[in-house]
Amino acid sequence: MRGSDRRTTRSTGRAGEMGLRVGMKLKASASTQRKVAQATVIVSVALLVSACAQATRETFDLTTETGALRSVALRSGPAVYVPEPAALAPTSSDRIVVRAGDDSVAILPGVQWSDPMPRLFQRRLIEALQQCGLSASSNFGAQTKLQTDVRRFEIDLARNLAVIEVSVQLVDSGGGRAKAARIFVEEAPAPERTGSPAVRALSDAAARIALRIAQWTRARL
Repeated sequence: MRGSDRRTTRSTGRAGEMGLRVGMKLKASASTQRKVAQATVIVSVALLVSACAQATRETFDLTTETGALRSVALRSGPAVYVPEPAALAPTSSDRIVVRAGDDSVAILPGVQWSDPMPRLFQRRLIEALQQCGLSASSNFGAQTKLQTDVRRFEIDLARNLAVIEVSVQLVDSGGGRAKAARIFVEEAPAPERTGSPAVRALSDAAARIALRIAQWTRARL
């Protein structure tokens, strides 16, 4: 009986040692997995930061074509409230839009506007209205509101043109009644479809259409 007790004790001791070793291995394995996971996260973040740095886009503004406005006689005129134009994505974003021959739209890689396009065009409209002698601003309070909807602001790849289409309404700010409405379309040659040349073509078209809208507005106030 005593011999049997000793054998049982030794067997139990060995089983305990084996269990301890297995537990230590499992702990070591779990610790290793945590370290590997942490290292993977660090590497992933580093790659993401690197990719973002490499994906930096060249930024452009809409330049103002002041020469086109010099022939306009300046005068003191009514106040006009110019809210930010409406637009659908991707035209409403800060990316430059291109349209293919199948009427699909995409964004021009490597470039962007300095602000969302509607905000830039709003500034051009205000500048053109002021050059035409109207007291235009983005501050609500004027009796007349110039409400605009930018339907197209893009490079047409099939025709090599910068195309801008804007729906315009003159609205009575008090009653909300539309006084006049018109759709304006402006095009400019865009033989080069990338970077600065594409932006220049859109800026030229934007300057001309803003002037036309301003002259039309002045004639109706």
